[in-house]
Amino acid sequence: MSADRYKQLLKQLIDSTDNEILLKHWKRQMEWDIQHQHEVELTEEEWNLVSEGISDYEKGDIISLKEFIEKNK
Repeated sequence: MSADRYKQLLKQLIDSTDNEILLKHWKRQMEWDIQHQHEVELTEEEWNLVSEGISDYEKGDIISLKEFIEKNK
């Protein structure tokens, strides 16, 4: 997938919510990621986990943040 396609998909995600807390979190995370993009290297296994997460999201096989927190208490 190209960088332009990823940008398009991210914009669609952002446009799909009005949850201010979630949007603030995404913004902070993206700012940190961009500032540190050359400092952090992911292993092949980590990239695979990222890809699996994206694939799960595209299939709708996801849980809410609340469910995640409850599950991991």
